[in-house]
Amino acid sequence: MLPYILILLAFAADRLSKLWAATYLAENGPTQVHSLLTLYPTYNQGIAFGLLQGIGPIVGWLSIVIVIGLFIYLVRVPRSQWLLRIGLALIIGGAMGNLIDRVTAGQVLDFIQTPIRPGIFNVADIMINVGVVLSLLGALLQKRGLETRHQGLEMEEQAKS
Repeated sequence: MLPYILILLAFAADRLSKLWAATYLAENGPTQVHSLLTLYPTYNQGIAFGLLQGIGPIVGWLSIVIVIGLFIYLVRVPRSQWLLRIGLALIIGGAMGNLIDRVTAGQVLDFIQTPIRPGIFNVADIMINVGVVLSLLGALLQKRGLETRHQGLEMEEQAKS
């Protein structure tokens, strides 16, 4: 149940932040919050880091296919792989947030700029990046667990021989 709640929370956080940014930044323009954080509205027709700009609705269709595929994968991942499931949920929630922008406006609102990371991004991008890290970590831990379990079984068999 937790992954499905996280999907909704990630999606809602992105949508609400974009609603706020579109309203506030339209009235006030770019805003430096701190030396490490500037809010600067820009629109991106491509995917992460401005890739695939100008290819039109293909990005939207590709996003739909990816979200559906990830959701099907999430449903099939065993509950014991909780870190992978949480990561997938964050990716799906973030991707859905950007997908709504692509479908309704043909572009995504990016507004967070920091010298720590190049480019301008949004809350959905943060969710997707954190989700990727958690998913990879979960998959790595699962693989290590399987390898350790396999080595333990081999040692037991050798001890019996």
